[in-house]
Amino acid sequence: MYFLAILVVACSKDDTASDLPLDEQLLGKWIMTNYYNDTYLVEYQYGTIKQIVPDETNYAIEFTDNPKEIKTTGFLRYSVKEYELVNGENVFDGPTGTNFMDGDDGEGFHTGIWKVENGILITTGFNQIGPDEFEEFSIISTIQLKGNVLTLTLDNAQFGSHLTGEIILEYVRD
Repeated sequence: MYFLAILVVACSKDDTASDLPLDEQLLGKWIMTNYYNDTYLVEYQYGTIKQIVPDETNYAIEFTDNPKEIKTTGFLRYSVKEYELVNGENVFDGPTGTNFMDGDDGEGFHTGIWKVENGILITTGFNQIGPDEFEEFSIISTIQLKGNVLTLTLDNAQFGSHLTGEIILEYVRD
């Protein structure tokens, strides 16, 4: 006896979006759902862990096209805990507290001009270093896009050889 198997494949709106180039899939507003930053300062032998305070956060980024800019809005509140490594384990013994990024003032890791190259997000902005003097900088992030969930991961070493660890930012499409 022969059995006929029928495979039914359902396509959702999210599945069709994967046919688009990655830079087109990123367009639009994304609401932050998670922020985790583990930065270790090698020369001082201590680190900090920063984590989102969800009840006090409404931070968002928006990828625009023509021009390709990332705009920020809202407020990110995060807790900060200091630690040192003892026998390979984090020992939390430093001060704890909270801090924030104000997206309405353009604060955040992903601001300014953006592009995607080989699956990597590159953002370029400017720091003011004098009254009329600015310095260009770029931030590189790996991109993971699954349906309506966007995860951007930064290697802290890009901010200086004295740093290790990573920053993970997660968003959902608005």
